[in-house]
Amino acid sequence: MSSDDDRIWFPGNPWPDGHRIRTFVWGGLLDPEGAVRFAFELTSADYAADEPPESGTDDDDRPGSDFTSPPVWRNYHRCDISPSTGFVVGTPDEPLDFGALDGRTFRVDRLEDVADLEDDDVAFHLYLLGHDSVADHRVRFTAGASPFVFALEWDGRIALTYAGEEEFEHRFHARVGRARFRGFHVPDELDDEAADRMLTACVRDPARFRFSGEGGERRYLPAP
Repeated sequence: MSSDDDRIWFPGNPWPDGHRIRTFVWGGLLDPEGAVRFAFELTSADYAADEPPESGTDDDDRPGSDFTSPPVWRNYHRCDISPSTGFVVGTPDEPLDFGALDGRTFRVDRLEDVADLEDDDVAFHLYLLGHDSVADHRVRFTAGASPFVFALEWDGRIALTYAGEEEFEHRFHARVGRARFRGFHVPDELDDEAADRMLTACVRDPARFRFSGEGGERRYLPAP
């Protein structure tokens, strides 16, 4: 779910006011390696949903014309950020505490680390102007109206790898006013007992979650 006020910006692109976020899903995962992770799925509205302001410049004559050209953006329709591994938020040594999430910032896939990662090992995949790359995330949470509802600010850097670029020269900023945590997915590698032990070890107050096997998917859901 997402509200009309939730937006994502790509500074330097033809839409200085950004784009509406059409859907935002905040989920989690029990990592068989001994951690719990957060994962986000974000889809923007179509780039063409709003007309960009007139630039007074021929877009094809400007440096970096792919990033500054409205026709190029419209050709790729919308932005999708999807989880690959997500990012670690709790371990047995430092369990996740939702009560202490307010004001906390997570740094994920720093630029000095991402060059050594395989594509499947990064936290997120990006479709922007084709299948591009995203790294150097900063995710900050602010408490909302209930224990599992938070506002968040999400920043990151973008490399237009579909166009052959390797440097993370561009940025994005996303703002979500009311994100609700959907719970932790249990992967097939963990049986029910192992999953319960991991949740207990990696999350403070695990009693706030209930196990569900509805629809054939095992998850720990926030208790009502």
